Amino acid sequence: MSKHYCPYCLPTKRRSHTHFHVAYYLGRVSGLGLRIKLKTPGQSYFNCYSLWPFILRALSVIKIVKFENNPDQSELLNRSLIFFNEAKKMGIDIQAVKILGGYRNDFRFSYDNKEYYYESIPLFSHNSNFDMDDKSKSRALLELNNIPVPAGAKFTNKQKALQFAKQIDWPVVVKPCSGSLSQHVVCNISSEKEFLEAVRIVKKYRPDFIVEKYILGNLYRATVVGKDKVFCCHRERANVVGNGNSTIEQLIQEKNRDKKRGAPTKRNTTLHQIVVDDILISTLKTQGLSLGSVLENNQKVYLHYKHTLSSGCDTVGLTDQMHSDNRELFLQITNLLNTRIVGIDFICADISKSYKEQECAVLETNSLPYIDMHYEPSHGVSDEVAQVVWDIVLNSI
Repeated sequence: MSKHYCPYCLPTKRRSHTHFHVAYYLGRVSGLGLRIKLKTPGQSYFNCYSLWPFILRALSVIKIVKFENNPDQSELLNRSLIFFNEAKKMGIDIQAVKILGGYRNDFRFSYDNKEYYYESIPLFSHNSNFDMDDKSKSRALLELNNIPVPAGAKFTNKQKALQFAKQIDWPVVVKPCSGSLSQHVVCNISSEKEFLEAVRIVKKYRPDFIVEKYILGNLYRATVVGKDKVFCCHRERANVVGNGNSTIEQLIQEKNRDKKRGAPTKRNTTLHQIVVDDILISTLKTQGLSLGSVLENNQKVYLHYKHTLSSGCDTVGLTDQMHSDNRELFLQITNLLNTRIVGIDFICADISKSYKEQECAVLETNSLPYIDMHYEPSHGVSDEVAQVVWDIVLNSI
């Protein structure tokens, strides 16, 4: 095992990908495909693990498990924390689950004299038979139902993948069949040399991968809850905007002073400060810039190649500007997946215009979305997603 963290997994600190490879081959041998997982993301223990509550209660007797009414909020992800705090405001009896001294973003709450358990988000999904986090399966389902997706296919063989990339023409994207936070994803590949390097990177993560056409546009996150509530935000890579006087380094320092932005390692925050590291300096260099460069007034410069929250990206709340056709598209996807919660990564030029009138594509679907992006955006409208989710949950149990 490497002593260093994988640079393609950052901000996730991962030294080995062996468990992803083992899960893949076990799935191949057993015929269960990617349904074999070390842990099923997004599936609540309430639905999938009927024995889990009994195990937790038994372990609490010998103090291995604790149920805490007032947990250390700095140890909880903001994705979970917004629901915990909203439950407190609503008078719901709720506790965070602590196992062997650590929080797992699992929770217990009581309602009408019954106990319920969930992971991160209390909206229980009805569909546990389809893995929407499997990018290959998700895109196949959407394509079959005429939902716009990039031209693409799944591969394990790099030569067949290269032939396909040339067939759909550059630029292309190479990404793993599972995973999040843009781990091992390489975008805007425009040559055979770049492509083969991207395949080398992606196969470190797991043997199978997807090659698809690169779509130019803005990246939006639509989150559907309860099959009828749709929230939308624009996720924009870390950036600064010039004023004609300040250097890029000074603009970064100014942006980092925003009280809504926490340190990159901080868990109980949605927005993060921009870190000056080798990636940032390299990104500037490719644009002919440095930390000492002075930008013209209103000149925007991007500082990172990933759209991840921990890299300092902006999130702009745009629910009120989403075109009605796009809203209906996201609801259609939710019905196809037969779920009550899904995050949809969608790319187009302008979310306020119909998807029918512009080049666009659904990039992937997520069962456990970072829903707090809608609750605490850097700019734009803030949506009361936590209250909406709890209202749906309490009215359905």
